[in-house]
Amino acid sequence: MASPEALVSALADPDRLQLFARICTAPEGFEAGPATAKLAKRLVDAGLVTVADGRYRAVPEVFRDALAKAPADPLDALFRRGRLVSIPHSGRRRQLLLEYLAERFEPGRLYTEQDVREKLSMVHDDHATLRRYLVDQGLLQRSNDGGAYGRPSEARVAG
Repeated sequence: MASPEALVSALADPDRLQLFARICTAPEGFEAGPATAKLAKRLVDAGLVTVADGRYRAVPEVFRDALAKAPADPLDALFRRGRLVSIPHSGRRRQLLLEYLAERFEPGRLYTEQDVREKLSMVHDDHATLRRYLVDQGLLQRSNDGGAYGRPSEARVAG
């Protein structure tokens, strides 16, 4: 679930905001294409937009879900404006943080190292440390050849 800050951050760029508006007003979905792919990627990563059958579609319930988050979330203190400002050294909060970050990776999908870097860089500059922690905790696995990452069962299959 995206935080309100993450949603606002994804919409803070005027070009992305304009694309999101165009997607929202397209009843049959907005046609995906190479010209919009880079802008749309951030919207998709934030959960604001889905892409299927070559069309982008808005996900309006993401706003409701973001606001429904419990106010006493122990991870809130770790983030400012949607960015991770502190990585706990150990303990329950670190485990919760890593589980939260693992949710950015869809079950059943494989990711390249570049994909993992991009997803984690959206949260914190030290993406390599976060990736290592995710792998160390078994929340993300690297394939035997090092070329693919995924949730534990998916990475083993890639091999």
